[in-house]
Parts: sequence; structure tokens; C-alpha cells
Amino acid sequence: MRAFALLLFACLLTFPAVGTAALMRGSGDGMLSVEDGEGRIVIDVRGGVIGRFDRGFVTIQDHTPEDPFEPKVWGATREIGVGLEQERHYGQGVRFRLIGGSFRIVVNGSGIDLSAVGSGSVSLEGKGRFPGVYSLEGEDCGHARARCKPLPAEVQRFRLGTLDPSERNSSPITSSSLAIR
Repeated sequence: MRAFALLLFACLLTFPAVGTAALMRGSGDGMLSVEDGEGRIVIDVRGGVIGRFDRGFVTIQDHTPEDPFEPKVWGATREIGVGLEQERHYGQGVRFRLIGGSFRIVVNGSGIDLSAVGSGSVSLEGKGRFPGVYSLEGEDCGHARARCKPLPAEVQRFRLGTLDPSERNSSPITSSSLAIR
């Protein structure tokens, strides 16, 4: 009986988190997962990104600086401003979080792990012999690595999310079909 009560309590704690995540994801939002990436990842999106890298730098440009959502970065050993509403953070073991608003984030480095949800565009370019893996299909590459694709050796651009569910796909898009704000 005691084991059942503990299991029931654990389930009750889990359901609010699952429900909140489902509510945060809009009907036209896409998802990106990158695991152990090496190279360059560019995300220009309205939504959220949580990530980390072993070594490298992240450049963040906030397209909506007047909103209440501030980018958060931890572990950077050096930070510089590189333009209006744009900052770059260098280091090892850097973690970052951008939730809400619209932004452009560029991650250059190794050991990149990130998850993004929203609508916009993504550019991926892997480096090295083992460039890491990614998914635009909702797979968590940290748990389902075999279902994910290797980061491309040459730059490939993708649409993340769509307003029309009938247009949703994860095929590469050309720069002429990208609408970056």
C-alpha cells in the first residue's frame, strides 16, 4: 500500500509539468533536438531554446528587447557586446536559456546539446569526424540517438514550425524560401 501511495504521489507531481509543457508549445511550433554537436547552429525563432556546450561561444540577438523575457547564460568566462541588443558569451561548460520572445542564437563549438521549440528557421553545419546528431521530428536525441540524423557537413537550412499544419515538414529549405524577420 505504501509503494502505491508513493507511486500515486510521483504521478501527481509529473502531470502538471507535462501539462505545462504541452500548453507552452503552440499548434504551429516545431521542435529541434541536437545532441553532442560539433560545428555551428543558428536558430532564428519565436519560442524557446535551452542548451549547453563543452567549449565554444554563443551569440544572442534579442529581437524583442522590450518584452519581459531576458536571455540567461551561465558559466561564460568572457562576455562582450557585439552590436545593438546582441551579446557573445565564450567559455567551457556554458549553459543558456531563452524562453519567450523572438531571438537569433548562434552556437559555435563542441559538445553542443540543445532543445528548441517555436516557429522560425534553423541552420545546421557539423564539423569533424563525429559531428553529433539532430532531429526536427520531435525525437529527443539524448534518449533516441539512433533515430536522429548526423549534423550535415555543409550548411543546411530548415523551417522550424509552421502556421499551417499541412505545410509542416522537415525537409531542407533554400535561403530564398526563408522568411527571417
